[in-house]
Amino acid sequence: MTRTAPPPLVVIASAIAERRKRWRRAIEGVFTIHEVTDRNGLERSLVHRQPGVLLLDLAFPNLGGVDGITAVQRHRPATKIVLFTKAPDDREGLMALKAGARGYCHAEIDPGLLRKATDVVHKGEIWVGRKLIPHLLEELTSATERRRRETAGATLDSRLDQLTARERQIVALLSQGANNREMSRQLSVTERTVKAHLTAIFRKLGVSDRLQLALFVIEQGGGLARKGG
Repeated sequence: MTRTAPPPLVVIASAIAERRKRWRRAIEGVFTIHEVTDRNGLERSLVHRQPGVLLLDLAFPNLGGVDGITAVQRHRPATKIVLFTKAPDDREGLMALKAGARGYCHAEIDPGLLRKATDVVHKGEIWVGRKLIPHLLEELTSATERRRRETAGATLDSRLDQLTARERQIVALLSQGANNREMSRQLSVTERTVKAHLTAIFRKLGVSDRLQLALFVIEQGGGLARKGG
């Protein structure tokens, strides 16, 4: 008899009981859930339970704000962190992503969106508000400008040559902030096909997620557009 794998483990970290209750209701039945209310409990759960995703309240005791994300992540680098705040701010969101978070949300996010955000992050993608994406790309552009100028064009082109025309279309749409469903609709293919293309793109370009892919696109300095025709 084949055993069904247990649902992925998600740790909910908040000292606010009502907030934990709301988040739990949003994802229960889809994920296995463990709640923590203090820093010691959080660190123990990361080390011993090894969750796939951590839903982390920015107001969590002794977190130290966005700067505390890096320290938390050291206990379990493979755990993907989604940060929640009562007052989302683009600058803070950028700081959270640069610190290692994979998602940035309003603490009062709609339950359906919270469930979707948790699932998306668990699968290795990024979850942020659409208006934050241009700021993120701008930040990446500024941070990598020197590296782009110093990178040999021939090396970059050789990697781009590995992409098919459809894969270049996928990369171009992703760099504009399109999600899998939007890419599926624009290219008239299934979301499963989009995911397959993304897997192939990540492998060919030597990146592991969408943020690294966005960084790669920026480093091309227009090379992708030239290759794509």
